[in-house]
Amino acid sequence: MGILKRHVPPKPGRSTVSIIARGNRFSGETRISGKTHVDGTLEGHIIIEDDISVGMHGLISGRVRATRIFVSGRLEGEVICDHLFIEPGGQVHARVCCADMKVDQGGVFVGERTLPEPTLGTNPLETQERLQPPEQSDILASLPERITLSRKP
Repeated sequence: MGILKRHVPPKPGRSTVSIIARGNRFSGETRISGKTHVDGTLEGHIIIEDDISVGMHGLISGRVRATRIFVSGRLEGEVICDHLFIEPGGQVHARVCCADMKVDQGGVFVGERTLPEPTLGTNPLETQERLQPPEQSDILASLPERITLSRKP
């Protein structure tokens, strides 16, 4: 009796999980759908259509785009994501564009962080093609002089 069944469809609503194990190395342009865990080395232009975690022995180097990134290993280069979490022992040496960033005690961030440009109805992963820091005067000029809150009946 076999452990793996050949013709079993995936359960609806479940995403796939890709694992790059310790000792493995991938380089070049990479696009992965589903969640990803890296304990090996991943280099190049990397697009993850879901969450990615970098394990204690993992290294990601290059230009990375993902929804959420959890770092316990090392991440280098340019990063575009919605949320970046640097866990204890994690190191990020990068230019980062993200809406939310958390560095736990014992985590290291060396680099530059910018916020995604606010655009209604679009995904920041699709609209932030270049990582450029906004000009200070542009940010202040875009703020309204006064905000009024009211409740409509």
